[in-house]
Amino acid sequence: MNSRLLIILGPTSTGKTDVALDLAKKFNGELVSCDSRQVYKGLDIGTGKLPGLEVKVEKHDNYWILDNIKVWMYDVVDFKKQYTVFDYVNQAKKIIEDIESRNKLPIIVGGSGLYLKGLLFGFDNLNIPIDEKLRKELEKLSLEQMQYKLKTLALGKWRALNNSDKQNPRRLVRAIELTILSAKEIRKTDNGLGDLFNTLKIGLTATKENLFIRSDKRVVLRMQAGMIGEAEKLHKKGLTFSRMKQLGLEYGLLSEYLQNQIKEEQELIEKIQIKIHQYIKRQLVWFKKEEQVVWFDIAQSNYLKGLEKEVDRWYHQADGAKN
Repeated sequence: MNSRLLIILGPTSTGKTDVALDLAKKFNGELVSCDSRQVYKGLDIGTGKLPGLEVKVEKHDNYWILDNIKVWMYDVVDFKKQYTVFDYVNQAKKIIEDIESRNKLPIIVGGSGLYLKGLLFGFDNLNIPIDEKLRKELEKLSLEQMQYKLKTLALGKWRALNNSDKQNPRRLVRAIELTILSAKEIRKTDNGLGDLFNTLKIGLTATKENLFIRSDKRVVLRMQAGMIGEAEKLHKKGLTFSRMKQLGLEYGLLSEYLQNQIKEEQELIEKIQIKIHQYIKRQLVWFKKEEQVVWFDIAQSNYLKGLEKEVDRWYHQADGAKN
């Protein structure tokens, strides 16, 4: 197994993109974003496409160039369209294989654990498409009706959901949709890239409290960078308030602010911060289950030195396997 694949994963606000850009320069790499919302065009500040450090930016369809490093899977689809895990896996796999064919190191970077799982391993139901007619019918239901319907259709699937997902209409709709459609069509995706590449997973983490502080600061910086103005501009271009709600996190609250349901900017900031705290908690639970990860605590002053040493060891060990 000579082909190499480097993965930089972990919860939001750990500086994954900064680290990945640095590694790409040292090891002749290109980045592939693994984020469920950075795929959408125009959703830049709100999804945190820019790294923490100031860099030169060039924007293209399907990729950006940050400090002369290509970052793929940015701006691949219009924000009005629904882009599924299956769409992401299909497109990202082709890009990763192309990067590797040009003798460059593909570096996956992001915090969407489900997207990473699909990319590496594939899984059942991934390619069951959205049924627009069924979805419209389900979206008319109240939260309580959705919950009752899923319990009736698949009690086991209901019990497997965490408390957050049980209160999330979008997750409930998809769970009901999969239950109904999987009876008609269950196929398995192609083998994931984990079977084809020599893979190293590097995880960035910190204490929950540390991550909360970092994410709070990041929200303020993104507000100063014009996150509200970006949302207003996107709305004028056709990003409806209901679609903002579907996109979740910052966008759901930005839609409330633009409709004057949240009155003050400071209130908006605080609500976004709380929402991201909740997201971080879910990410930490998810990544605890991730296997074969070399974790680094970003609060440690020398973590970058140890991280680069680990990547260098793996990179040249894999390189030696070719000879």
